[in-house]
Amino acid sequence: MHRVHHLRKCLEVKKRKESDKRIHRGFHLSIVFWSSMAEIEKNPKKMTNMSERLDERDLHNILNELPMKDAVRAGFLSRKWRNQWKYLANVVFKQSTGKEIESLTHFISLHRGNKIKKFHVEFKYRPNKEDQVNEWMSFAITKEVEDLKLDFDMKGDNDPLYILPPFIFNCESLVSLSLKGCVLELPDSIYLPNLHTLSLTRMEIGSRNGMTIRKITSRAPLLERMSLVNCSRFRNFNIDASESPNLKELAIIETKVDLARSTGMDICAPSVEKLVFLYASPRREYHVKDVSNCLEFTFALSDQPHEYLWKEVGEELLSLRYHVVLLNLLPHFQHVRVLRICNWCVQSLYKAEVYDKTRSRVSLSCTNLEINTSFQRWELPGVTYMLKACSAIEDLCFVMAPKQSQIPQLFLKPDDFEERIYWRNEAKSLVMAHLQNLKIMTFKLPGECYHSWKLWPLDLRTFFMGRENGVELLAALKHSSNNQLRVVLSTDKQHRRFLIRQ
Repeated sequence: MHRVHHLRKCLEVKKRKESDKRIHRGFHLSIVFWSSMAEIEKNPKKMTNMSERLDERDLHNILNELPMKDAVRAGFLSRKWRNQWKYLANVVFKQSTGKEIESLTHFISLHRGNKIKKFHVEFKYRPNKEDQVNEWMSFAITKEVEDLKLDFDMKGDNDPLYILPPFIFNCESLVSLSLKGCVLELPDSIYLPNLHTLSLTRMEIGSRNGMTIRKITSRAPLLERMSLVNCSRFRNFNIDASESPNLKELAIIETKVDLARSTGMDICAPSVEKLVFLYASPRREYHVKDVSNCLEFTFALSDQPHEYLWKEVGEELLSLRYHVVLLNLLPHFQHVRVLRICNWCVQSLYKAEVYDKTRSRVSLSCTNLEINTSFQRWELPGVTYMLKACSAIEDLCFVMAPKQSQIPQLFLKPDDFEERIYWRNEAKSLVMAHLQNLKIMTFKLPGECYHSWKLWPLDLRTFFMGRENGVELLAALKHSSNNQLRVVLSTDKQHRRFLIRQ
């Protein structure tokens, strides 16, 4: 467990350092550029001297850190700068009016550089622009683009979709590929030898849906991260990454409530170590075939279920589906070490703890559990269920986000237990029978919940701000714990650690 924590922290530190370097480099180059412009405004004769001091490499680095429009405008500053924008390696285009489309086409026709590192396009696609978009794609691939992002700003499901040209899937230079609002029809031959990151958003997977993801991932041997957002909403979705040995991170996100709820999803990702699964409206069924190497699993509802869903599907049927989907998925992740679960999922487990006594309880072996809860009355049975299911917990974190509203459709009777008596008894039972391996317990208030509280003397009531059931759990730990337990009270501004002894 500590090794997983250590590796994750190392990766986070590495990413943060790389990001800081990029920000610092861009900030430094911007300072050089704009300070030089200030000098020129005071004394235009300095323009020649400044241009003489900059070699082409420094000049290209400066221009690549500027927005495209500013980089082109900089060409009017001196003769040496006049044509340097034609060698830009970063092309980022976002449409605000129709004129930019012609401008980008003109820019491409004048570009003289040998290579494009980044090519990002975001605009509202129309079929009469297909030839131009194909020209852009051909340009990017010919220039050996490394980071390709296509975002065709769709506003409705009836908008026409761009059909990707087949040569994109044989671009050997691609490292990152992000596609949104396209039709994914794969050619017979695919080869993406350097692709590390793949993101598909609102993609209509082609007729060979069952093989599409498998075909892409199997022909991208270095693929490490993949995200699938609102894809194949109206047909069964087969996520097969069984032939992708280096795929370590997978995110499946379904935020649209209008997907066909009669559809199913199959997941086969044996090499994935980190899986994030967010959904708004559950499909009819989910089949998890292989996630044997998964170490970290995050399961969440993307938002509170929309009102019309309850009316369309029926309150009792839909609430049962949320409840059953979670209970059917969790056993497939009983081997993970890190498990995160959202507040809506906690509420959906209410029935499993209070009413559904006939179903055998899920048993999980995670040592690190994170639960999003405000310790409200209707969340307590779900919290109890998860803590009883995870008897091997060593590190337990409660993220006390702003108090979530109750989803009344998930509950049969609003007053079927007395809150204080129930939680006092359950807290004692949990501590005595299920939390014997616990070493660290964290109560975390996210940034939006930040408030002042004294580090010493410790004022628990002020920290928990009405979440009295959290204090009750601490009291049970104080009177029943057999081992030393480290407790952390945390906000984005302050941290307080102390030990609880019997």
